[in-house]
Amino acid sequence: MNIEFLNSDRKQLISSLKEPEGYLIPQEQNIIETLDFKNGKELYEERKRIHLDGVYINFYKRSSAEERVIWVRSDAPYIQMHFEISGGSAYYYHKNKKFAVLTSKGEFNTFYVPYLDGKLIDPPCKNATTVEIEFSESWIREHIGDASSLTMNFVDDIAAHRPSLLGGKAHIITPQISKTISELYECPYTGHIKRLYLEAKLMELLAHQLHGVHAIANINQLNKLSKLNIENLHFIKEMLISNLAKNYTIEELSYLSMMNRTKLQAGFKELFGHTIHDFIVQKRMQLAYHLLTESYANHWNISEIARRVGYLRSNHFSAAFKKEFGVSPGRFLKNKIE
Repeated sequence: MNIEFLNSDRKQLISSLKEPEGYLIPQEQNIIETLDFKNGKELYEERKRIHLDGVYINFYKRSSAEERVIWVRSDAPYIQMHFEISGGSAYYYHKNKKFAVLTSKGEFNTFYVPYLDGKLIDPPCKNATTVEIEFSESWIREHIGDASSLTMNFVDDIAAHRPSLLGGKAHIITPQISKTISELYECPYTGHIKRLYLEAKLMELLAHQLHGVHAIANINQLNKLSKLNIENLHFIKEMLISNLAKNYTIEELSYLSMMNRTKLQAGFKELFGHTIHDFIVQKRMQLAYHLLTESYANHWNISEIARRVGYLRSNHFSAAFKKEFGVSPGRFLKNKIE
C-alpha cells in the first residue's frame, strides 16, 4: 500500500510511505522496531513504531505551535485505531464529506475507509501523546468475531468497501485502556515472548472497545423505560459525575429522579451497564488517576486526593484504587517519580 501526504490544496507532495501488502513481516523476523524524530522551530515529533505481522503500532509524542492541515490518500483500504491520550486531537474528513473521524483529547476511534482520500487536521498542541494502531483487513476479520450486531456492521462495511466507524462514535479512553496502552509501550520482554505479549495487549484493547460497543447495542434495545425515565436517569448520571465528592443516598437519588428506588437501580444498570455504586467508584477512580498524575504540579497528597473524589478515609480510597488498577496510590506516585 502506498500512502501520500500532500499540502492542503493537494498541489504539493510532502512525503510518502510504502507498506507491504497486509502489513506482513519478513518470515525470519518476529518484530521490527524503529524510532525517529522531527525537530524544527514550530514542530517536535517523536515516533516509536512497532511492526507485528498484520499490525503497525505507532506511539507519538509531539508539540506543534501551529495547526497542521494536510491531505492524505492511499491506494488501498485502511483501518486504524486512533487514541488521543493527552494534549492533542485529530480530525479526518473524507472527501465525500459524509464521513469524518473526529478524535478529541481523551478519546479514541476505530475506523475503516476503502482508501484514504481526505483532509487531516492536527490542531496546535503541547506535549501531546497519541497512539495509532494500523490493522490489516485479515487481522481484523480474524479477531473481531461477532461480538454484537454493531461489530458485524463494521465487518460488513469492510466487505462492502464502505467507510465505517466502529460503534458509530468516539469512545472515552478509560483508565483500563490507558493502562493497556502503557503496557504496550513499556513491554519488558524481547524476541518471540515480546511478540506474544504485544499481541495479547492488542487483543485486550480490542476487547475493551467491543465491550463498549456491546453496551451501546444494549442501550439501543431498551424498551422498558419511558422517555421521561431515561431523561431522569441521564440527569442522575450527569449529576453524579459532576459531584463525585458527594455521597448521595439511594433515597436522595430516588427523590431527584422521581422514581422509586427499585426502578431507579434497575433502570440505571439497564441503561448504563453498571450499578449506581459501581458507576460512582469507576468515575471516582478515573478522576483519582487524573489527579494523581498531576499531584506534584498541584502539591496534593493522597489524603487530599481521596477527599476530592469522595472518600473520608484515605485507606478506603487506597483499597479501591488498588482494586481498580492493581497498584496502590503511593506506589503509583513512586513509579511516576522513578
